[in-house]
Amino acid sequence: MNDSQIFIALILSLVPAVLALKLAKELS
Repeated sequence: MNDSQIFIALILSLVPAVLALKLAKELS
């Protein structure tokens, strides 16, 4: 894996977590 692939994998792993946090804040 090169750096760009690692960066993309990191972003793809963070996006669902960020969306879940935003949703939790809206529901609370």
